[in-house]
Amino acid sequence: MRKEFFAQTYFSLSVVTAMIMVAVEVTPWVAFLGMGLLVWKWGTEKYHWQGMSRRFTGFLSVLLLGQVLFQYRTIVGQDPSYTLLLGLSALRVMDYSTERDHKFVALLGFVLISVKALFSIDIYWVLPSAFAFWGIWYSLLPAQTPSKGKTLWKIFLLSVPMAVILFFAFPRVVIPWAMSRGSTYGQIGFTEDMNPGRVAEIAGSSQLAFRAKIDRLPVKQSKDLYWRGSVLSFSRGLVWRVVPSMPNPAENIRGRELNPYEVAIEPTSQNFLFALEGTQMLSLEAGRVTTLNHSVYRTSRPIVATTVYQGWWSPYFKDMTLPLANDLKTPEFKGRVLEWVTATNKAAATPQARLELLRKFFTENKFAYTLNPGIYGANDLEEFLFERRKGFCEHFAGAYATLARGLGIPARVVVGYQGGRFNPIGDFWRISQRDAHAWTEVFIDKTWKRVDPTAWIAPLRFEIGGEDFFALSESDQQAFAQQIDWRPPQRNTSLLWDRATFLLEDLNYRWSYFLMEFDRSSQDSFFALLGQYKLLSIVGISFALIIFFVLVQNLFKTRVVINEEQELLKTVQDWGTQHHLVRPSSEPPLQYFSRVARQFPQLREVLARMSAYYDQKVYAGNKTADSLKDLKKDWKSAIQKKS
Repeated sequence: MRKEFFAQTYFSLSVVTAMIMVAVEVTPWVAFLGMGLLVWKWGTEKYHWQGMSRRFTGFLSVLLLGQVLFQYRTIVGQDPSYTLLLGLSALRVMDYSTERDHKFVALLGFVLISVKALFSIDIYWVLPSAFAFWGIWYSLLPAQTPSKGKTLWKIFLLSVPMAVILFFAFPRVVIPWAMSRGSTYGQIGFTEDMNPGRVAEIAGSSQLAFRAKIDRLPVKQSKDLYWRGSVLSFSRGLVWRVVPSMPNPAENIRGRELNPYEVAIEPTSQNFLFALEGTQMLSLEAGRVTTLNHSVYRTSRPIVATTVYQGWWSPYFKDMTLPLANDLKTPEFKGRVLEWVTATNKAAATPQARLELLRKFFTENKFAYTLNPGIYGANDLEEFLFERRKGFCEHFAGAYATLARGLGIPARVVVGYQGGRFNPIGDFWRISQRDAHAWTEVFIDKTWKRVDPTAWIAPLRFEIGGEDFFALSESDQQAFAQQIDWRPPQRNTSLLWDRATFLLEDLNYRWSYFLMEFDRSSQDSFFALLGQYKLLSIVGISFALIIFFVLVQNLFKTRVVINEEQELLKTVQDWGTQHHLVRPSSEPPLQYFSRVARQFPQLREVLARMSAYYDQKVYAGNKTADSLKDLKKDWKSAIQKKS
């Protein structure tokens, strides 16, 4: 018998849900291909569109495999496996017509759900995954199964103890090749260089970068949060590159008055660890942290899963590392840039005075802060500083540091994140790609000090944070960038939406943190605790299992609804059984009442009324003067008197 995919309502919705969960993680062409094939399949079943032959879908499957190998050079890892599984699922749905196809698509659905759970622990996907899992299982139960939904719930509940045991006891094994994204591109996109437009490209995404809990630190405002990712010391004008440095274990020393904070970073496929300015040490629970010069930190392995690390911050931290020759190198100055540098060096005698003139240059020449300043070349300083005067943070930081060097002041560029959005419900900061930023550091008064020229151009961005600032229209960004007290108008709906967002983020953060924190060391601690209280643990676990199975048995126990006459008969039977007067199924009820009355004469009167009640209700179909409630009350009174 030919089967139709969309005629299986629960099954088709579940498979489509599983495919959508994966489609949001793949490149758009695969997502559009998968959704397009589903629409095509729907058309063939509902409007008899021309379908595809199995030979053609097989050919497309081979092409898909070739495309994945060409694009990723592997089929192992998150991105290639998502792409291949989503494409194959859509092609197998196109073939769907038999019971065998049904089981194969169901298998692919389970694999999609499992792979999604493997790579993403966000709580947002729990309900869609549960729905898809339930629907696929429901479709696999035989049609003759009574109460399929109830049976499925019973199976799920009975599997809970084993799931709990596996969660607490299954070894935490990380398989690097399985956890790889399978892509050469990092999710965050930071690199060891800064080209004009690169940071703006990152800030164009609202994707989460990391969450941070800094409640033990005195830093409370968004404008004071500078998260260092990399320090760039080689200048080509607007283009800056990192100068490789050796690990610096000397900085890896915990001093006095160090305040801890915690960061949960999203997968990046890179080694960058972002540290709050003033951090003296970072540590990972699993893995090694390499400390480079200038308070820059790297992991020994790329971050391929959500990872938690701790930092120790000091309010007294100062970078007094002496500058190197590289910190004064500049590209060759020409034209108006050369003229300005020469004139400024002549006009100011001290480094402080030159830096003041440099600040005035940026604050008095009407620079504009925008995500779309246009394309600049590597050394288009003159065009940026004297003609267009439009740029993003990287343009201001790169130009400022290059000019500072031209004035004889050691300078460098730092890239990372600035600000974040505070979640008052969860008491943590959410730092997104919108907060990607570049700033400068100059060596003045024997210390490297932060100077952020972007804060002079667009102070509002620092007051309200990158996420809120870039949510404004381009015209509002330009119009209000200098007005630090301006705030976008708030509506009641937006306040409610913000609160709901905070609540959901907090819930997701707690969920993710719980799953991440229960690693191998937590497992060891858990079992050590159980071993310390063996007897108590055994009793507790046994009690929990007994309670669970009693609840399941009662929850799914078949309850027989009986009418009043049957209830009356049952009342007498139960009492008679206790007194060795068992009623065989072949004995008529009225005869049983008489037998009990002969055996216990003192109950004869009430049994006579009960017999009459039963006779009228069951055999005559009439109402009686006695009610069931009165008869049960009198019966109870009579048997109490007898005893």
